[in-house]
Amino acid sequence: MRRESTPRSRAKHQHWAPQFYLAHFATPATRNSHTPQLWLFPKDPRDGNEALTSVRNVCGKRYLYSPRQPSGERTWELEDKLADVEAVLSQLWPALATDFVNLGAEHIRKGLALFVAIMHLRHPEVRRQVEDIHRQLVAFYDGMPSRPDGTPDVDSIEINGQLYEINTTDWNAYREWGKDDHDRFFARFVQFESGRMARRLLEKRYSIVFSGRDTFITTDKPVVVQHPTRERFGIGTPGTIVMLSLSPARLLVMDDLHHEPANQYYPLADSNIGAFNLSVWRGASRFLLTGRPLEQVLAEVTGAGAHDA
Repeated sequence: MRRESTPRSRAKHQHWAPQFYLAHFATPATRNSHTPQLWLFPKDPRDGNEALTSVRNVCGKRYLYSPRQPSGERTWELEDKLADVEAVLSQLWPALATDFVNLGAEHIRKGLALFVAIMHLRHPEVRRQVEDIHRQLVAFYDGMPSRPDGTPDVDSIEINGQLYEINTTDWNAYREWGKDDHDRFFARFVQFESGRMARRLLEKRYSIVFSGRDTFITTDKPVVVQHPTRERFGIGTPGTIVMLSLSPARLLVMDDLHHEPANQYYPLADSNIGAFNLSVWRGASRFLLTGRPLEQVLAEVTGAGAHDA
């Protein structure tokens, strides 16, 4: 049964990276405390200096998943669903973070696929993309001939050889969308797209790179999506690699190398530490997050970057 939170327990500051996840990257001294802390290092100097801060203070934004309805009230449907998923995954995470679980087990694969999909989609950058796409569509259709009622004079559009019908009945209302409209669309988008993306991820080969000590970092955008040869790609593009640091000792890799053994654990070579963390760091939006000494992490990353160049 889905848990319903009471009005008093509603969180206004809503995290796109769950606190149970971030706590695994806290400093060893605070990791198992009630107030886990980690080091935050900004990409842009304008975001300030590095700082040791509580996991409660990072990867959060007010009302990110609780859009305001036309009535003025907020809806908590997505926030409640995300809390339910986190409650289940938080029980599984200690084993994923430190043990050697069976990656071929259906409940493990499905849990990881759903978690990665949600983590990717719930990010504020996706919320910004929603608004950017709206702005581009409005600009595109405003440049076309219009009908007497002001709607675009178009019935269909061709994309990659496929013809799609266009219904412009609600165009004038859509054209005038404001912040609350975009917030509501984002909440629906996360809910509806998570399952579809998780199914795509289930088609990939899973493996984990492991270390016997604290090694891997995470960031304020934990899911890393990259492609070895293409500049424009998505999670469903053949060859796309998806990575997520599960903990400082475990890095999940989802790829399409189906000719290789699946559900394997690969020991991390010391010579590759910088390269893996550099890939994670490049995927960040604004901040690197770690419980390790920052100077050590940065030396590894910059050293790998210099070698990469």
